[in-house]
Amino acid sequence: MSSLSMKVAGLALAAGMVLTACAGFGGAPEPTAVPEAAVQADQRVVAEARVVPVRSAALALTTAGTAMEVLVKEGDTVEANQVLLKLDTRRHAAAVEQAEADLLRAKASLTKLQEGATEEEIAVAEAQVAKAKAQLQQTQGGVTGSDISAAEARLQEARARLAEVQKSGRSDDIAVSEARLAQQQANLAAERDRLSAAKSDAELRMEQSVADLTRAQSTFVVAKKEWDTVNESNKHPTLNYRLGEAERRKYYDTFVQAEASMQSAEVAVDAARLAYDAARQAEATGIQSAEAAVAESEAVLRREQANTDTDELAAARAQVADAQAALDRLRGDERSGTVAVSEAAVVEAEANLAKLRAGASASQIAEAEAQVQSAEAALESQRVLLEEMELRAPFSGIVAAVDARVGEYVTPGTAVVQIGDPTEWQIETTDLTELGIVRVREGARAAVTFDALPGVEMPGTVTRIRALGENRQGDITYRVIITPDTQDSQLRWNMTASVAIEGE
Repeated sequence: MSSLSMKVAGLALAAGMVLTACAGFGGAPEPTAVPEAAVQADQRVVAEARVVPVRSAALALTTAGTAMEVLVKEGDTVEANQVLLKLDTRRHAAAVEQAEADLLRAKASLTKLQEGATEEEIAVAEAQVAKAKAQLQQTQGGVTGSDISAAEARLQEARARLAEVQKSGRSDDIAVSEARLAQQQANLAAERDRLSAAKSDAELRMEQSVADLTRAQSTFVVAKKEWDTVNESNKHPTLNYRLGEAERRKYYDTFVQAEASMQSAEVAVDAARLAYDAARQAEATGIQSAEAAVAESEAVLRREQANTDTDELAAARAQVADAQAALDRLRGDERSGTVAVSEAAVVEAEANLAKLRAGASASQIAEAEAQVQSAEAALESQRVLLEEMELRAPFSGIVAAVDARVGEYVTPGTAVVQIGDPTEWQIETTDLTELGIVRVREGARAAVTFDALPGVEMPGTVTRIRALGENRQGDITYRVIITPDTQDSQLRWNMTASVAIEGE
């Protein structure tokens, strides 16, 4: 010990002795004790943390499918709206093509209705009306009403003449036989009319079935030509755009249906011909039977008249028969059927012409417009579905994870790509327990240090506290977001850190 130190120590000892002596004699008061300063406890809340981007997203598709292309890998930098992944779009692309074709067809139908019939179509319809009327006039002109009236008058005259000749007395048997003959003749006329009408009806049905077959054959030729074109080139036969499978199927179904309709029409023609032949045979047989009954009655009457019949009476009867036959020929059912067919053809041709001249009705155009709107909505829906087969970046950033490979099935709602924006970072705690969170408030200051960056301390502020706690290895922890005052280019995603937050 130095001499200076020894002196100081001696002075201090002497002073202490003096004070002690004074205290013993009551001459000086006792010194007041000075309290020691309280030790301040550390109020900061410390927790582990990690670096995360302010903007990040786990991206998933809204539709299922097979991954066709994975266009990014982990660590890639992407731009906003950049395609990251594509599913197999072949089926959806075909559906879009089908919807486009349906829209074109609906628009074409609407345009045709709005434009109405062309001058050529109206001219053709007018020509058909004129032709039908000429045919009717020709049919009706063969026998006039005057011709029929004259024939009826001749028949009445012949009957009157016969009645005069027959006034001379005859036996009751002759009268009965004549009545029976008249009845048989009436039966023959009625049977002839009935069977002729049946034959005419069968003939009309046969003609109609032949016309149906002609139309079916025409439809089949068109359908076969279109199907052959589609089958060979896989393109629309007139619009020349590429067809989808559903469109190809429509043309094939149309071809099959047209072929079936044609075959059905051929069967109907054969049946109608058989029915017509049967009607003709029935007419011949029925008339022959009725004629035989008349012949028998005539023979009976002749035998009874053998002794009384005169040349004059025979001539009168012959005149009645000739007049009746002439009248039957003029107003037979065969002619009536021909006239009816001609009249129906005129009505049909005039109705077709009126329809073409009138054009489409407001309801037809409204329906066609609705079909166009429906086709447009269907096309837009298919386009949206096609767009949903691609996964795009919602913002520019870095790909953090890719959980899909080409050929894998992707489930809707399952995150397959994660991206984050590296231009702005925030600090997120991972183990702040319920005991510590009660001392933390938003707006509190914090200091952040990093395991990978020794010596770097970054100040920041608590900007968000997650209200819901999470169970982590038996402890309830809360996430706290700290926004640093400045950004550091050395920071990386998920870099570990330690935060010290000013607590209350």
